[in-house]
Amino acid sequence: MWPSAKFVDESVAFSRMPAEGELDEVAKNFDAVVVLVEEGELPYSLEEWGKRGVEVLHSPIPDFTAPNLEQLLEILRWVDAKTREGKRVLIHCMGGLGRSGTVATAWLMYSKGLPLREALRRVRSVRHGAVETPEQFEVLKELEMHLSHRQF
Repeated sequence: MWPSAKFVDESVAFSRMPAEGELDEVAKNFDAVVVLVEEGELPYSLEEWGKRGVEVLHSPIPDFTAPNLEQLLEILRWVDAKTREGKRVLIHCMGGLGRSGTVATAWLMYSKGLPLREALRRVRSVRHGAVETPEQFEVLKELEMHLSHRQF
């Protein structure tokens, strides 16, 4: 298993950005990747994933910021669809803390029905320092409110 990947459940992990030389190793372990960095931060072409048979969702978020609720829900629905197909999903940003930590926390809230504080505790137990900014925490609070009104 690629050592930088921190699993939050059996199918979903988050990490720092893989170096170009690590793409093959990542592709052996994951069927789908959520790329949260902006185009200019990428040291490789997004097509590299497709060449390795890995599905990719590129949903850029500027560093040290957070997605808006709509973008976050779009990412979560995509991850949900992939995991329902039995795929393993890697979520990555640049350093593997802020943007990817936010989405990993949101994933636990969305998929497991965990409250924000419990989801964040779990994510930080595998990657200390995940979710770095007040803006990232705020979108998670917004998601928690949104999910509490969701009809099942």
